[in-house]
Amino acid sequence: MALTLLEAQKHATTPAELAVVTELAAGPLLSVLPFRNIEGNGLFWKREESLPDVGFRNYNGSLAEEYGEVSQQSESLKLFGGDIKVDRAIVELEGAQAKAYQIQARVRAMRLAWESLFITGDSDQSPSEFDGLQARIGSGSSQYIANGSGALNLDKLDEAIDAVDAQGGQRYIIMSKSGRRALSKKARANTQIEITRNDFGYQQLVYGGVPVLEVDRDHQNVAILDGTPSSQDAYVVAFGNDLLTGIQNGGISVRELGESHTQPQLITRVEWYCGLALINGRAAARLAGFDATA
Repeated sequence: MALTLLEAQKHATTPAELAVVTELAAGPLLSVLPFRNIEGNGLFWKREESLPDVGFRNYNGSLAEEYGEVSQQSESLKLFGGDIKVDRAIVELEGAQAKAYQIQARVRAMRLAWESLFITGDSDQSPSEFDGLQARIGSGSSQYIANGSGALNLDKLDEAIDAVDAQGGQRYIIMSKSGRRALSKKARANTQIEITRNDFGYQQLVYGGVPVLEVDRDHQNVAILDGTPSSQDAYVVAFGNDLLTGIQNGGISVRELGESHTQPQLITRVEWYCGLALINGRAAARLAGFDATA
């Protein structure tokens, strides 16, 4: 069963792992995205493409013979993480908190990078990373909803929401901060929005019962969704074990490697075998090309 990182905190075996998981879960996206634990280096499943036909028959008649169509799908794990090197003198002169800060900064960079890959990851450009939603939902897909030129179209946003099969679960809208402001401005006039608080106590916009998750900038301070505010995308997703889910093997590993042989540096390695799997092809939709400045 897929667990969110907030739930995974309960299973951390060391204080270092608990601190790392807590920092990763601090973002709005990774706090709600579940991760499905798997064995091996990938996940394999069958996706339903079409259902068999059904009908009625007369007495002594026969029923039509039909078969459902399925396709074989797979998603591989990617090796994600980094090494933290802290000068031994810093630890000895400033204390363990100096090293703890460096570890926290590295994990924060991992979180921001992961959020960026969730949207913009492209294994064709970089085979070592997983595909994000942008690569998975291209123009021509049934889950690609064109906003049309101009300001955010609430009718098109509603269409994108309806295109997502949540199977009774919770849908989320993923937007940039400028996109969230545009949505708030458009929806405030007809009272379709409300403000709630998430698990961390932060304010969260809810549109028509669908919470909005903000994605801002990556670890290199590059805008993820609104690099061009006048032409940006938003995504509607449904998270779950058989919907859109993260995948991992063994959770997040934090290892102390000791002192470098060549430099007076203490090395800590943070590594995560993880990926993203769109189990149900209708668990995500893309609203493309709206102008958040209009």
